[in-house]
Amino acid sequence: MADVTEAAQEFADLAKNLTAVGLDGLKRELYKAISDAAEPLASEIRNVGHLRDYMPDRYADILASDLRVTTHKRTGITNPGVVLFANAPTIGRGGRKVRQRDEGRITHPLFGNKERWFTQTAGMRAGFFTTPAERSAPQVRDAILAAVRRAEEQALGR
Repeated sequence: MADVTEAAQEFADLAKNLTAVGLDGLKRELYKAISDAAEPLASEIRNVGHLRDYMPDRYADILASDLRVTTHKRTGITNPGVVLFANAPTIGRGGRKVRQRDEGRITHPLFGNKERWFTQTAGMRAGFFTTPAERSAPQVRDAILAAVRRAEEQALGR
Protein backbone atom coordinates (compact mmCIF):
# COMPACT_ATOMS: atom_id res chain seq x y z
CA MET A 1 0.00 0.00 0.00
CA ALA A 2 1.26 3.42 -0.89
CA ASP A 3 2.27 5.86 1.81
CA VAL A 4 -0.34 8.60 2.32
CA THR A 5 2.08 11.32 1.19
CA GLU A 6 3.01 9.37 -1.93
CA ALA A 7 -0.65 8.67 -2.69
CA ALA A 8 -1.53 12.36 -2.30
CA GLN A 9 1.28 13.35 -4.64
CA GLU A 10 0.27 10.67 -7.12
CA PHE A 11 -3.32 12.03 -7.11
CA ALA A 12 -2.10 15.61 -7.60
CA ASP A 13 0.24 14.63 -10.45
CA LEU A 14 -2.48 12.65 -12.21
CA ALA A 15 -5.02 15.48 -11.91
CA LYS A 16 -2.54 17.97 -13.37
CA ASN A 17 -1.50 15.61 -16.17
CA LEU A 18 -5.11 14.89 -17.14
CA THR A 19 -5.69 18.62 -17.53
CA ALA A 20 -2.41 19.11 -19.39
CA VAL A 21 -3.27 16.49 -22.01
CA GLY A 22 -6.86 17.67 -22.41
CA LEU A 23 -8.59 14.84 -20.58
CA ASP A 24 -10.79 17.08 -18.44
CA GLY A 25 -13.69 14.61 -18.67
CA LEU A 26 -11.53 11.91 -17.13
CA LYS A 27 -10.42 14.36 -14.45
CA ARG A 28 -14.09 15.07 -13.62
CA GLU A 29 -14.69 11.30 -13.38
CA LEU A 30 -11.71 10.99 -11.03
CA TYR A 31 -12.99 13.83 -8.82
CA LYS A 32 -16.48 12.29 -8.74
CA ALA A 33 -15.04 8.88 -7.80
CA ILE A 34 -13.12 10.54 -4.96
CA SER A 35 -16.24 12.30 -3.70
CA ASP A 36 -18.17 9.02 -3.97
CA ALA A 37 -15.47 7.23 -1.94
CA ALA A 38 -15.76 9.78 0.87
CA GLU A 39 -19.58 10.06 0.84
CA PRO A 40 -20.34 7.14 3.22
CA LEU A 41 -18.06 8.73 5.83
CA ALA A 42 -19.60 12.17 5.26
CA SER A 43 -23.10 10.69 5.62
CA GLU A 44 -22.15 8.98 8.87
CA ILE A 45 -20.75 12.20 10.34
CA ARG A 46 -23.89 14.17 9.37
CA ASN A 47 -26.27 11.51 10.70
CA VAL A 48 -28.30 12.76 13.66
CA GLY A 49 -28.20 9.31 15.32
CA HIS A 50 -24.40 9.40 15.17
CA LEU A 51 -24.31 12.95 16.55
CA ARG A 52 -26.56 11.97 19.49
CA ASP A 53 -23.80 9.62 20.69
CA TYR A 54 -21.54 12.66 21.13
CA MET A 55 -23.75 15.49 22.39
CA PRO A 56 -27.16 16.17 23.95
CA ASP A 57 -30.00 15.05 21.66
CA ARG A 58 -31.49 18.54 21.35
CA TYR A 59 -28.20 20.03 20.19
CA ALA A 60 -27.47 17.05 17.92
CA ASP A 61 -30.76 17.70 16.13
CA ILE A 62 -29.85 21.37 15.65
CA LEU A 63 -26.30 20.65 14.51
CA ALA A 64 -27.45 17.93 12.09
CA SER A 65 -29.68 20.41 10.28
CA ASP A 66 -26.78 22.86 9.77
CA LEU A 67 -23.84 20.46 9.35
CA ARG A 68 -22.18 20.27 5.93
CA VAL A 69 -19.44 17.73 5.23
CA THR A 70 -17.64 18.19 1.94
CA THR A 71 -14.67 16.73 0.12
CA HIS A 72 -11.93 19.10 -1.06
CA LYS A 73 -9.32 18.01 -3.57
CA ARG A 74 -6.00 19.83 -3.43
CA THR A 75 -3.62 19.50 -6.35
CA GLY A 76 -1.19 22.29 -5.47
CA ILE A 77 2.54 21.76 -5.16
CA THR A 78 2.46 22.04 -1.37
CA ASN A 79 0.25 19.69 0.61
CA PRO A 80 -1.71 17.90 -2.16
CA GLY A 81 -4.44 15.46 -1.23
CA VAL A 82 -8.06 14.95 -0.37
CA VAL A 83 -9.55 16.56 2.73
CA LEU A 84 -12.91 16.01 4.38
CA PHE A 85 -14.15 19.35 5.70
CA ALA A 86 -17.04 20.02 8.09
CA ASN A 87 -18.75 23.30 8.80
CA ALA A 88 -22.14 24.39 10.04
CA PRO A 89 -23.01 27.80 8.64
CA THR A 90 -25.91 29.70 10.16
CA ILE A 91 -27.79 32.71 8.87
CA GLY A 92 -26.63 35.99 10.36
CA ARG A 93 -24.08 34.39 12.67
CA GLY A 94 -20.58 33.04 12.32
CA GLY A 95 -21.76 29.44 12.26
CA ARG A 96 -21.56 26.62 14.73
CA LYS A 97 -18.14 25.87 16.15
CA VAL A 98 -17.59 22.42 14.66
CA ARG A 99 -14.02 22.04 15.92
CA GLN A 100 -15.14 22.89 19.46
CA ARG A 101 -17.96 20.30 19.25
CA ASP A 102 -15.46 17.70 18.03
CA GLU A 103 -13.33 18.51 21.09
CA GLY A 104 -16.35 17.73 23.28
CA ARG A 105 -17.21 21.28 24.30
CA ILE A 106 -20.10 23.61 23.71
CA THR A 107 -20.39 27.27 24.73
CA HIS A 108 -23.63 29.09 25.31
CA PRO A 109 -24.89 32.18 27.13
CA LEU A 110 -25.55 31.50 30.80
CA PHE A 111 -29.37 31.50 31.07
CA GLY A 112 -29.59 33.59 27.87
CA ASN A 113 -27.32 36.37 29.20
CA LYS A 114 -25.00 37.05 26.27
CA GLU A 115 -22.69 38.99 28.58
CA ARG A 116 -21.80 35.75 30.42
CA TRP A 117 -20.84 32.67 28.48
CA PHE A 118 -20.52 29.17 29.86
CA THR A 119 -18.45 26.26 28.51
CA GLN A 120 -20.22 22.95 28.90
CA THR A 121 -18.61 19.53 28.72
CA ALA A 122 -21.38 17.59 30.49
CA GLY A 123 -23.26 15.44 28.01
CA MET A 124 -20.56 16.03 25.40
CA ARG A 125 -18.12 13.44 24.08
CA ALA A 126 -15.14 14.33 21.93
CA GLY A 127 -14.64 12.92 18.44
CA PHE A 128 -17.92 13.09 16.50
CA PHE A 129 -15.83 13.97 13.41
CA THR A 130 -12.34 12.65 14.14
CA THR A 131 -13.33 9.20 15.44
CA PRO A 132 -15.18 8.02 12.31
CA ALA A 133 -12.67 9.82 10.06
CA GLU A 134 -9.72 8.02 11.64
CA ARG A 135 -11.56 4.69 11.63
CA SER A 136 -12.58 5.02 7.97
CA ALA A 137 -9.36 6.57 6.64
CA PRO A 138 -7.80 3.30 5.36
CA GLN A 139 -10.93 2.27 3.42
CA VAL A 140 -11.46 5.76 1.97
CA ARG A 141 -7.77 5.99 1.02
CA ASP A 142 -7.93 2.59 -0.70
CA ALA A 143 -11.05 3.64 -2.63
CA ILE A 144 -9.36 6.88 -3.71
CA LEU A 145 -6.23 5.02 -4.81
CA ALA A 146 -8.42 2.61 -6.79
CA ALA A 147 -10.06 5.62 -8.50
CA VAL A 148 -6.61 7.03 -9.31
CA ARG A 149 -5.55 3.65 -10.79
CA ARG A 150 -8.71 3.44 -12.93
CA ALA A 151 -8.16 6.98 -14.22
CA GLU A 152 -4.51 6.20 -15.01
CA GLU A 153 -5.52 3.06 -16.91
CA GLN A 154 -8.19 4.95 -18.88
CA ALA A 155 -5.74 7.74 -19.68
CA LEU A 156 -3.25 5.19 -20.99
CA GLY A 157 -6.00 3.47 -22.99
CA ARG A 158 -5.77 0.08 -21.31
